Amino acid sequence: MVPGWVRANQSWWYTHDRLRKAYRLLERLGQAGTLFTYLGSEYAGLDIASTTNWIEGGTNAQLRLLLRAHRGRSEEHQKRAIAWYLYLHSEQPLPPGKLIKARHHNPPKPRTKTPAQQDPGPDLYSTGLSAEEGLWYRSGWAGRT
Repeated sequence: MVPGWVRANQSWWYTHDRLRKAYRLLERLGQAGTLFTYLGSEYAGLDIASTTNWIEGGTNAQLRLLLRAHRGRSEEHQKRAIAWYLYLHSEQPLPPGKLIKARHHNPPKPRTKTPAQQDPGPDLYSTGLSAEEGLWYRSGWAGRT
C-alpha cells in the first residue's frame, strides 16, 4: 500500500487533499518560472521584497483600524475616510490648508423644491376605528343587548 493513499470502491484516493493541492500549486508555479522571481540575477539591483508583509502590516492594518474606529458611520463616510487616509499617506500630499478653495468658504445654498400637493384619495389603511370592523365597545352578553 502506498503511504497517503487509500483504496475505496476499486479506486485509489489521496488522503491529504489540501496538502496535495498546495504541493501541486508550488510545482506549477516553479515550472512556470513565477515562483521566487525576486531571486533572479536580472532583478538583483531592484531591491524587490520577497513578501507583501509590509502592505499587510503597514497599510491594510491601518485601514482596518480606521474602519473599526468609524464602524458606526455610513458606507459613504467610511469610503471618504479611507480616501483621505490614502491621500495623506501618498508620496507628495498637499497640506490640508492648501486644499481649501474660495468656493469652499461660501458654498451655494441648495435649492429646495416644494413637493406638489397630491390628492390623497381614499385611505387604504387607516388607524381609525369603525363600527363595520366591530371595534366598538359592546354591552350585554357576548355583544347582545
